[in-house]
Amino acid sequence: MKNILLAIVLLALPAAAFSQTRALNKFYRQNKKGADVQNIKLPGWLIRFGGKIAKNAADDPEEKLALDLLRKFGTTRFMYAEDGAEIPQKAIEKLRKDLREDSFDDLIMIRSGEMNFDLMIREKDGRISEIVMFYNDREEGEMAFISAKTKLTLDDIKALIKTEVKKELKPIIEEPEEEPVAAEPIL
Repeated sequence: MKNILLAIVLLALPAAAFSQTRALNKFYRQNKKGADVQNIKLPGWLIRFGGKIAKNAADDPEEKLALDLLRKFGTTRFMYAEDGAEIPQKAIEKLRKDLREDSFDDLIMIRSGEMNFDLMIREKDGRISEIVMFYNDREEGEMAFISAKTKLTLDDIKALIKTEVKKELKPIIEEPEEEPVAAEPIL
């Protein structure tokens, strides 16, 4: 009897333990086999371990903050292609539609000419449980896709953006404005 229960549990375990959503899995399987597409799937422990090593070597506090967020990442999948290898726009639109039906929300969406950038998240109990980033530049012929399980919060992302914005604005703030020179009256 124990062997039968063990067999049932072992057969049911893969069905219960899913890594990403069905829409993401289908999209990844369909598009990872292109001739010019590089793809990799990294386990969460490897990302966290690499983040700890990189954080110890970093000097910049902003870099340390970004690397510190890596401890909240789980399994991550990457796809990258260049030299004109791209995913059809219809496939991307279908993925976005399927993800919205699966409780994903748009966080950032940028369209500029032939370039598209989408960042979608799924929140669960105030935490971002999954994050999907898709970048497609048809003019340059580049495509990047990242899908990750996370334990981030919106405050984590806000803190990262805030530090980056401060770093970008610092030279502007520190440079004093030139005072206008008063013109001398002409006689």
